[in-house]
This record gives sequence, structure tokens and C-alpha cells, in this order.
Amino acid sequence: MTSKKTWIIIGLILIAALVFLNVLRKNIRYTNEGTVKVTTHFGSIQRVYRPSDGWFTTLTPGWEAYEVNLKSFTETTTPRVTSKDNAALQVPVSVTAGTSADAADISDYLRKFGFNEAERHKRRNEILHGLVQTEARNAFAEYGAYEIYANQEAIQKRIVEALRPQLNSQLYLLLDSVQIGNPDFLDDRIEQAASAVVANEKQQQAEEARFKAAEVAAKTKQIEAQTYANPALLEIKRLELLLELERARAEGIKGHQGALTIVYDGGKGVQLQIPNK
Repeated sequence: MTSKKTWIIIGLILIAALVFLNVLRKNIRYTNEGTVKVTTHFGSIQRVYRPSDGWFTTLTPGWEAYEVNLKSFTETTTPRVTSKDNAALQVPVSVTAGTSADAADISDYLRKFGFNEAERHKRRNEILHGLVQTEARNAFAEYGAYEIYANQEAIQKRIVEALRPQLNSQLYLLLDSVQIGNPDFLDDRIEQAASAVVANEKQQQAEEARFKAAEVAAKTKQIEAQTYANPALLEIKRLELLLELERARAEGIKGHQGALTIVYDGGKGVQLQIPNK
């Protein structure tokens, strides 16, 4: 009978040990790269754990751990805006950003948007879309309908400069980039006319570039013709080229005294001197 009781006690101890080890295993936490874990004690934020901090536990009562993803994400919204001359259009704007890795920012981020990740991202993105819409309207309103296509880079820069501080202070986000899609005018006639304006500007720029290239080529040919038509100028041109070769060689001469004289054609041609200083 005593032996039976002993085995029962041993069995209960083993079961209790297994239960304890299982509970301990489930409460061991560690942080993956690109994320942090925030521990709370009865709802109060206590510490931000990074991958370099190793493992920790939330075994004791009242402790919880919440993961925060710091990797960059992209949100796209398509605000309806108007140009300076009141032409309506819509344009997709994609914002790429990531949550600040600063411990204080992470704590404030959770306090403001909540511990549940899905609900936190929903609240954050609602505000993000609103900020993008506001700044897109402000940026596009600075240009007329026919100027928008030609000034998309300036519009994008304006949106970036306006959003960066707002995302940091309101959403605890670090802005990576802003990408503007193709503007879609509600009136197709305006879109066609705007495209034609840009095409005409590009054509004009191309023609101006060709004209300048032709002008430079014509002047070059004129100078070459004048040079080659005059034997003395042609001889000077040849000697200038030879002089450049000898100048390179002269740089390697050490301890040379006086001027360096170069004579070609057995002394019958033109003589040039290179000062040693």
C-alpha cells in the first residue's frame, strides 16, 4: 500500500512539473529582427525589448507582452483634388514609412493607438489617409491644370516636406518616400489638353537642344576651316599638340635647370620653350 501511494505521489509531481514547464514555455518571450516587444504590468508599460536583449518571461501575474512591427509599410490613398484653376482630378498617393524605433516613441505610439495590432493599425492609417489627402490638395492647388503633368516632381517634393514632420509628431512614423501615380482628370478633355501641353514643351526642348548642337557644330567647323586654310595656323595647331605631349614628359624630369626647348623638323620649324617653373 505504501508503495502504491509513493507511485501516486511521484505521478502527481511529474504531472505538476510538466504543467509548470508548459506554462513556463508559453510565457518565454523573445524578439525577432524588425520588431520590438513591449511589456506591461497590469496595463502599464514597463519596458521595450529589442532582439539584442535576449529572452524574457511574462510568467508572473499581471505581465503581458505586445509586439510592435518596425518594418516599413506602404499605404496608398486616392484623394480627389482640384488644380489652381479648379479642374477636378484624382491621383493615387503612396506613402512608405516605418514606426520610430525610439523607446519613448514606441510607448507613446501604443498609448495613443492601443495594444491590439489590427486595431492600432486601423486607427493609425485612418489618420494617415487624412493627412495625405490634405497635403495632396494643398500641393495640387498651387498649379493650373495644364501645369500639373510638367510639375509632378515639385508636387511630390511639397507633399514629402509637409508630411514628414506630421507623421513623426502625430503617428510616430519615419517617412521613407512618397510616390504619386498618374493624375486622372474627371474631364477627359482637360487631361488630353494637359498631355498635349507637356508634349509640346518636350518637343520644344528637343528642338532647342538640336539647334544648340547644330550651332556649336557649325562654329567648330568654321574654326577648323579657318585653321586648316592657313598653313601657319595649322603648324601652330600641330605644335600645340606636340607641346602637350612634351609637357607630360617634362613633369617627370627631376633636377632640370633652365627652360626646356623643343625643336622639330631639324630646327627649321617653330621653336617653343616650356618654363621649368
